[in-house]
Amino acid sequence: MKRSTRPFLLFTLFSSLLMTQAYAQVGNIRGKVTDAEGNPIEGVAIRIEGMEVARKYKVETDAKGEYYHGGVTRQGTYRVIAVKEGYQSAFAEGLQATTDRRGTQGLVDFTLQRGLSGPLLFELTDEQIEQMKADAENADRRQKSATEVRLNMDQGLQFFNQGEYEQALAVFNAALELDDQQPALWANVGNSHSKLNQNEQAVEAYQKAIDLAPEDPTLYQNMGGLYASMGDTEKARELYQKAVSLSAYGDPRDAAVNYYNMGVTFINSGKSEEAIEALDKALEADPEYAEAHYQLGISMLGTGQMEESAGHLKKYLELTPEGPNAEVARQLVEQLGL
Repeated sequence: MKRSTRPFLLFTLFSSLLMTQAYAQVGNIRGKVTDAEGNPIEGVAIRIEGMEVARKYKVETDAKGEYYHGGVTRQGTYRVIAVKEGYQSAFAEGLQATTDRRGTQGLVDFTLQRGLSGPLLFELTDEQIEQMKADAENADRRQKSATEVRLNMDQGLQFFNQGEYEQALAVFNAALELDDQQPALWANVGNSHSKLNQNEQAVEAYQKAIDLAPEDPTLYQNMGGLYASMGDTEKARELYQKAVSLSAYGDPRDAAVNYYNMGVTFINSGKSEEAIEALDKALEADPEYAEAHYQLGISMLGTGQMEESAGHLKKYLELTPEGPNAEVARQLVEQLGL
């Protein structure tokens, strides 16, 4: 009996249709990644992630900055993400894979900016997005009030330089109502409170300035001076030392000033040995620091180091023969006879 070939033909036809449909469901997503100058970026990690269905693909850009993935299922839309160390990440959404390799469908190019790669918008929580909006609104408000803040700052400094500290404080506080993210404003508020002997408020203001600008050595120097005037020598020393450590990366004369201030604090506290150590370091940073030579000469005189004292007093006179302490220095040198 002859077998019918129809079932076999039907199965073959059905299989062919399935294969045709399967091939028809696969497409490509492609593009190019360049930097801000238009140069291609090689080795950019490209992530292709389904937005409706959990499908993920990965590919990297070549030497021309181009990428191509030809095995992307055509069902649904995709989010394409470009990531490379040293650049800010970027992404595009709503892409569909295509079988066309020349049209615009399935094509997404990126221009990456140099910088750190933070979280992308779709990776943020609702709370983070709301915070970003609030930060943007605050920045916009600060920008609009910048001129008025500057005018208040200038007026406050004018009052301060005239010794009208209460008026200065009022103007600085008015500026803070407009923008409380300015470390210089908080520092001037601290300076004004200090002049008014309002030490607790001054410390609070300086601390807020430091919180906003933790790498500014002058803020630690100002706060150290405040603690020195309050008689807290150890706290003053700690703050001056912090100022010194930050000044080490800038102008050496800044370090000299902080060591000098530290030395004067110790002199006022009756700690001659500690004062000599600090003043020595001030002169290491700036050998031409006249006042440091004078104070070191006085401190060494008190510890019986006569020859060394005379040497520093003579150096002070050499650097500033008409300085504020010149007459005292001359008399001491004559009495030492060295």
